[in-house]
Amino acid sequence: MKKIILFLIAGMIAMTSCSDWLDTAPSNQLTPDMAFQSIDDAEVATRGLYRLMWTQGGAAYYGAQMFFYGDVMADDVRTYAPADRTANTYRHIHTPENSLGGLWSKPYEALLNANFVLSKLDDLPTRTQNDVIRVEHARGQALALRALFHFDLVRVFGPMPANADPSVSLGVPLVTRVVRPDENLSRNTVAEVYAQVVKDLEEAIPLLPTARVTDGTLNKWGAQALLARVHLYQGNYSKALELAEDIIHNGPYYLLPYNAYVDSWAGDFSVESIFELVFNSTASADREGIGYLWAPGGYGAMTLTRSFIDLMLDDSEDVRAGLVKVDSRDSNAMYLAKFPGKNYTDSRINNPRIIRLSEIYLIASEAALKTGDQAEANSYLKTLYDTRTNRDNDVGQVDLDRILLERRKELVGEGHRFFDLMRNSLSVIRTGSDHFTTSFELGPDHHRALLPIPQFEINANKNIVQNPGYGG
Repeated sequence: MKKIILFLIAGMIAMTSCSDWLDTAPSNQLTPDMAFQSIDDAEVATRGLYRLMWTQGGAAYYGAQMFFYGDVMADDVRTYAPADRTANTYRHIHTPENSLGGLWSKPYEALLNANFVLSKLDDLPTRTQNDVIRVEHARGQALALRALFHFDLVRVFGPMPANADPSVSLGVPLVTRVVRPDENLSRNTVAEVYAQVVKDLEEAIPLLPTARVTDGTLNKWGAQALLARVHLYQGNYSKALELAEDIIHNGPYYLLPYNAYVDSWAGDFSVESIFELVFNSTASADREGIGYLWAPGGYGAMTLTRSFIDLMLDDSEDVRAGLVKVDSRDSNAMYLAKFPGKNYTDSRINNPRIIRLSEIYLIASEAALKTGDQAEANSYLKTLYDTRTNRDNDVGQVDLDRILLERRKELVGEGHRFFDLMRNSLSVIRTGSDHFTTSFELGPDHHRALLPIPQFEINANKNIVQNPGYGG
């Protein structure tokens, strides 16, 4: 853990140097005690946690890697060319020395800063009830983000609970306090990591505001949506359903009207956006970001597979087909236009949408099916499908295949497909001549279903055990 602890100072500088709340000292001279003395400081530091999810690394974490990892590892999105930026992930040829290191270092950098924020909140002066509320909001956001960071780490570097005994299989090191530079933390079990994720979210939810937010932060509904997703991954379907239904029926969100769906991707904070980050032209215009990786006029490193294109275009009245665009470089190729740039101006600048209401409908449908409530499973999927097709559909008795099909069409490009297959103990099966290999299958028990722990962490921490199949 020596490697990741080194990011603490850099993270604090990142949070302070972009603000004007402490102009009395240069940002590179700030110490933690100097940088955290008031509630205003706490709120700035908490906002800095969100910036750590995408800044200082371009493609790292939610700038791009968290999205394209979940897509090109699977079957609906492929790398455009053998040497493109997404090629190693598409080919499943990562090594400890050549891996998506940002999916390890960036969440841990953010975790260390989240714990620093949490460690300071109880010492802040609170003179009014509003002061107390502000501190508790900061606490709720730091806890919810700590849960998200741990959850992302364990689903990338640890096996899904359905595929290995979570009480013994290795997840990732839990970091729930400010750790010393000389500490070498060991990997916790998958069960321990999930238990901490649930604990943090359950503690965060009542502390967070209930009003809809449009500033890139988490409110109660965002934390609750994340908890519903976590319970779905764990197989706690009754809890996932309960949380999802509460959001659907009581939250301040609704599904986009049919005619507004496509253009919503060029805007900010649509009516169904529960949690999205804020990108802007000064801090977020990075060519390694997800929009530039998709755009044919950018790097164009990803394209849709032929089988998925046929699936999306099968129903001409499905509004989501409007996001499938012909690639200007190859009339036979098509790309996904979910990241066109704000107001269609610059593909580098797109707000990453982490949780949308449509996913909650799909969670509710899947969770209802798996708890034996067929009628509710049908109803939630039908509501979403009717909205996207602008008609009344007979979806029949939906099954898991039908729900996963709808998840493919709705969530493509948002980093879900590979995880959906793995958590349901299904294999990635690629077919079609447009793949680099015409026959391919990767099951959840294959060692390449997990990323290797980056070599820089293995070298720095003697207690870190490498994932099986990668040596060490």
